[in-house]
Amino acid sequence: MAGGSGHYLELSQVPIRFDPLDQVQSAFFDQTNFQMFCIKHGFADVRVKGLAEEDNFKITIPALGPVSTIKFSPGTPRILALQRRKCSVEFVSIFSDDRKEQSLPIKPGNADIIGFYWVFKNEYLVLITSNGVELYQCNPYRMQFKLVKNYNIPISWAIFSPEELVLVVCVKGSGVIYPFWFRQSVNTPVIKLPKFEVDLSNGAQQESKGSPLVQERDVVIMNLYGVQYVAVIRNIMTGSDASLSRSTVGGDSSVMRSGSDSTRAGRAEVNLYQLSVDVAAKVTHILDIDFSARFTLSVVDNLVVVHHQHWKTSMLFDIAFGGDQVGSIKRHKAIIAPLSIAPIKFTPPKISPRDSPRSVDKVSMESLCDTPVEIFPELYSTKWIFFQPNVVIDVQYGVIWRLRLNLVTISNMMNDKSDMVQLLLHREGGKDVILSVFQDCLEPGRQINLSVLGVMFDLINQAQRPDADMKYKVVITQRDMYTRLFIPFEDRKDMPYRFLVAVLIEYIRSLNKAQLQVEHFIFELLMNILVENKCFYQLHQFLQYHIISDSKHLATILLSKELIYSPATQLAMDMFKRLAIADGELIDILLSRGQILTALRYIKATERIDTVTAKQFLEAAANEDDAMLFYTVYKFFEERNVRLRKKPEFLPEEQCQIYEEMFRKLFVKN
Repeated sequence: MAGGSGHYLELSQVPIRFDPLDQVQSAFFDQTNFQMFCIKHGFADVRVKGLAEEDNFKITIPALGPVSTIKFSPGTPRILALQRRKCSVEFVSIFSDDRKEQSLPIKPGNADIIGFYWVFKNEYLVLITSNGVELYQCNPYRMQFKLVKNYNIPISWAIFSPEELVLVVCVKGSGVIYPFWFRQSVNTPVIKLPKFEVDLSNGAQQESKGSPLVQERDVVIMNLYGVQYVAVIRNIMTGSDASLSRSTVGGDSSVMRSGSDSTRAGRAEVNLYQLSVDVAAKVTHILDIDFSARFTLSVVDNLVVVHHQHWKTSMLFDIAFGGDQVGSIKRHKAIIAPLSIAPIKFTPPKISPRDSPRSVDKVSMESLCDTPVEIFPELYSTKWIFFQPNVVIDVQYGVIWRLRLNLVTISNMMNDKSDMVQLLLHREGGKDVILSVFQDCLEPGRQINLSVLGVMFDLINQAQRPDADMKYKVVITQRDMYTRLFIPFEDRKDMPYRFLVAVLIEYIRSLNKAQLQVEHFIFELLMNILVENKCFYQLHQFLQYHIISDSKHLATILLSKELIYSPATQLAMDMFKRLAIADGELIDILLSRGQILTALRYIKATERIDTVTAKQFLEAAANEDDAMLFYTVYKFFEERNVRLRKKPEFLPEEQCQIYEEMFRKLFVKN
């Protein structure tokens, strides 16, 4: 299929450019608001970059020392929160007329602040310390904070997902995880879910005094198909420690580091612990990786992406289908072979040598200062920082990207057509690709087996059912298949009509299996192909055995085929009889569809000529703006009048005077 780039992962540039890390003293990314903070000039000048125009501005903060975390509250009024010391968080109403400042110190003791996060805009603030989790209710106008909930837990690290409103903390010196779920409620808006312990058997983790057995770099909160998971990377191996590591930069992030021993003997796996309110999280899916190393995880359109820096490749996993069931756990392999992210290029703004990144060589710097040139940044660079679910930040060039899928490349690389369709049904933008796949499958010279095509039909039709097991992002209707697949091939002379008939029959079978009513235009197309190719016996069989279902619309079409296939009238009459359609209603249907001559043939075949009213036929013929049609209908009833009353004129009570006058004007000469 055309349109593939040869890479199934691409980088889409976000319209945010910030100062490269070598030009500033520190930089922070706020995942909740999607803002980048660049701090320089004595820790006082802060440049904020965001997606919206109003989110791009400069602010000044007191130069009281290095900042370890900085972010705005999402709500209104916006509050700037920053942390300089391990024991307190500072808050500033920086946009209010009367600038207010507040500090939230933790209780005296040996506790340090690990992190803090805004919840429900600026209604609540959750503060994580080494001694526990504290939830504060915030009054943003008065800059007041009230402690409403406290959980005493010895914490080593914490990860928060603003998309899922889930917080996980790890108990010091152990593999025990405490999850918290935040929700808006009249009561305390936090639920402590049952704790669970990460399976460390046969793992590479080693306990040291006060250090967690589970590292923060190996844990990610993710949502896959509407279900929340805590993903844990496990290396099962022998050998030295891996050379990729992860550090936090302005939030929960992953940064790649290169080294000499980035791949080791053994294997790795990603355990997906499904969160639950009632029971402790359990592993429901395992993603198998054939080698052991340090990895970074992303989620793109419900696919788990496993990145490996040393080999500069990424792997895709889909938990929605496939996999080997082992007890209550499903093990999954990568859906296709590992590939690197597609190369990307961009044109950086002109900068001066004084402000240039030290990592850019002299030749590159001269190009940047003289004339803007295209930059091809290194893929999987050690200067890349990953944020969930699919954000990649290059701090060397000050660029933010989002990972996206190239579905055409994915479809080209997958050999199993049914797996391909099933995967694409769950992807944004998968509709066009699926239809293109069907077009390739029907292309003369590349036509696939009907049994395989039937499985593909079953998948797209099951996705239309209101009671489908999963919610699909792509729905391919019968109208889509009709206009974009069947009709184009019907018009092609190189398409064998027998194969197209077989395809339509298989599609109808699949619709019936999914308990979906077959639309009349599908049956009509099948009938037209059979009639055009004079396959009357096959048409008769399809009608007799109800492969083509009865309907008023199809019966009227059959009536119109009388001149081509004389038994069509009787087939139509039988269908109307099965549908219990009254003669008067049938005539109304035909006249409303402009099938006036068919209606005349019908009343003649059913011997109703003497009982029908001429007016409705003449009126319908006059509305068609066809003089010869009007002439034929008028003469038909004029002959009836002669037979019944020995004269051609209509009776006054028949109310046909207007049509008699029309006939005289059109056809009677003075």
